[in-house]
Amino acid sequence: MKEITYFITDSRDWLKMINQLIPSSLTDNRLLLHKEAGTGLIEVHTIQEGLHITFIEVMLKSGLKLTRNADNSNNYFILNFYFSKTKIPQKIKDQKKVAFEHYGILLSSGMTASESIIPPDLPIKIFNITFSKDWLQKNVLDNMPSTGKLNQLFANEEPIYLFENLDHTFHNTYQSLLMSEQNKGKIWLVADILKMMTHFFNKIESRLTSNYDVNVNAKDIKNLLIAKQSMEENWEQTPSNESLAKIANMSLSKFKKLFKQVFHESPYQYYLALKMNKAMELLKTDEYSVSDVGYILGYTNLSQFSKAFKKFHHILPKNVGK
Repeated sequence: MKEITYFITDSRDWLKMINQLIPSSLTDNRLLLHKEAGTGLIEVHTIQEGLHITFIEVMLKSGLKLTRNADNSNNYFILNFYFSKTKIPQKIKDQKKVAFEHYGILLSSGMTASESIIPPDLPIKIFNITFSKDWLQKNVLDNMPSTGKLNQLFANEEPIYLFENLDHTFHNTYQSLLMSEQNKGKIWLVADILKMMTHFFNKIESRLTSNYDVNVNAKDIKNLLIAKQSMEENWEQTPSNESLAKIANMSLSKFKKLFKQVFHESPYQYYLALKMNKAMELLKTDEYSVSDVGYILGYTNLSQFSKAFKKFHHILPKNVGK
C-alpha cells in the first residue's frame, strides 16, 4: 500500500504534491489519474484568496494511506464532506478509530494529525473546502463578538476536530453547487460555497452555545448515523422513536437526546424535513401531480399535504416550477 504524508495547506499545493507521487496528469488545477493508478479526477477551484474547494471522484487500483502530520499552528483548516458510502477508515491522533460508512462532515485544523485508508476498487466521492486562518479571520471571526464561542474556538492554538451532520441544506446546496460548477458559472459557484460555509458556522456556533455536551463518542455517532440512514432509506414509512432507538442500540431517552444533540433536530423534525424535501424533488420532475406526491408521502388529505409543504418550503406545491 502506497503512503502519502502531507500537511493541511493550500489545496493547489496539495494537488501538485499528489501529481508528483501518483501517476497522473495535472492541467489548470485538474488532475486526471493515469490507468496504472486507477480512474477519476481531482479538481481544485479557487473561490476567494485563502478559500478553495476540491472535488475528488476516483477509483484506485491499489489501496492508499494518507498520513496527515500535525503542523505547528492552525494556519489552514479543511472541511471534508463525505458523499461516498464506501468505508473510509480514519484515525485521529488521541481519538478512537472511526470508519466513515455514512455521509458526514469533518472539520480538521492544521494541528490535527490523522491517518486515512482509501480502499482499492471502490468508488470514492469526497468534496472538501480548505480555508486559511487569514480568510477565516477576515470573513467570519471579524464580524462576530471577540468574546463569542466561535472566536474562542479558533483563538487557541490547539488541534480542532469537529463532526457535523450532512443535513438537507448541505445536500441541496451541494446539488446546486454541482450545477453551478458544470453549467451556471463562477458567481453562482461562489454563492453556493458561501451559503455552505455560512450554514456550517451557524451550526457550529449553535452547538457551542447550547447546553448539550458536545463530546459524543464515536460509537454513538456511528449508531445514530445508522438510524438516520434507515430513516432516509425508508422515507415512505413514518418511523417510531422506539424502532429507531432499537436500530441505534440505545435506550429511548438516550436516542432522543443524542439525536437532537448531533443533528440539531428531533427525529420527527428530521423525518418531516426528509419527506418535504422528497416532495419537492418529485414535484420538480413534472412527472407527478400534487395529489400523486401527497399520496406517495402518505397524506390522505391533500389540503394537509399542501399546508405542511407550504410551512416547510414557503410555497404551495401547485406553484413549484412556476
